Amino acid sequence: MNAYRLSTDFVDLGKHLLNVKTGDLYEVDERCRKIIEQLHKGIFLESSVRNVRFMLDEGILVYPEENNSRDKFHLQWHLLNKCNLRCKHCYDYKNKVSPLTFEQMIRVVDDYVLFIKKLGMDGEISLTGGEPMIFDRLTELVEYIKSRDVFIATYILTNGTIPFSNQHIKLFKDNDIGIQISLDGTKTTNDKIRGKGVYERCLSNLSLLIKNKIRASVHHVIMKKNIDDVPFFISAMDKVGVKRINFSSLVPIGPGAKEQSISPEESKRITEWMIEFQKDVKVSIVGQRPTWALVGSEGFCPVGYKTLTLYADGKFMPCRRLPIIIGDARTDTFFKVWFTSEFLKKNERKRKIC
Repeated sequence: MNAYRLSTDFVDLGKHLLNVKTGDLYEVDERCRKIIEQLHKGIFLESSVRNVRFMLDEGILVYPEENNSRDKFHLQWHLLNKCNLRCKHCYDYKNKVSPLTFEQMIRVVDDYVLFIKKLGMDGEISLTGGEPMIFDRLTELVEYIKSRDVFIATYILTNGTIPFSNQHIKLFKDNDIGIQISLDGTKTTNDKIRGKGVYERCLSNLSLLIKNKIRASVHHVIMKKNIDDVPFFISAMDKVGVKRINFSSLVPIGPGAKEQSISPEESKRITEWMIEFQKDVKVSIVGQRPTWALVGSEGFCPVGYKTLTLYADGKFMPCRRLPIIIGDARTDTFFKVWFTSEFLKKNERKRKIC
């Protein structure tokens, strides 16, 4: 019961609680104050059910725990477009942009929280870049996201080359952050794509995450250059103790347009092989990307259904792999982007507002 707590929208004024977002004022008697204090200590009494229900309905109390019966609305958030690597297949041009200020980022979080509350969904935010680990206010942003009144599963998508400090490990553990590290093959193959020494640095960070029981996964981009290395790569990650590998196809935009994609036939072949190989390894390699539909598995694209991308310059896109500007976080709310975008309106999936 210790998940119940006073909403961050409320300020305690002594005899009253003030909702700073709406201006609503609630008188608090000794009984209600005692109930709130007991809930903070994890004590829940049957005699207080009616009062707790009222405070939950009014948004005074919140219960920001994951609800598996709800969908999650995913936000892929590019905090910056700077990176310490120059991977050959990167889909980001790394052109200089004017990034959001930290204050604007905080407003994005608040707006996102209001949005998913209205939709009756849990949240899911992937913090990426560029390279998010070089964002100097990452700790503050993560802690702010996790302090909100709704459940938000939070992930950091990193190239894995920046050593994780004790402070990083504490941040990940305290806030239950999932970490995804990008690798595109075993040592020789990966380092030809991502740079000399990258593989070993990533393995060092992966080992540290696994040792500290932090949720760690790996992202792998399949292309002509590394398709033959896939079986060896999966086995290597399995031996390290990685629980999941997320595979995706080359995105032929930006610098990545110079690289060669695999053919549809090769894509089907490698996907079929993965399903068979999954029986021989502990690491999970079967996913829900659209290409899995080729082999009768669940292939799903959430564009227009439960995802948005926010780029470093504040521009909204349906997906980073679909770089169509549909809004600007400096001037547009999630509601405006989601329900008025002409592009998203063309999507036939049913979307609702409560």
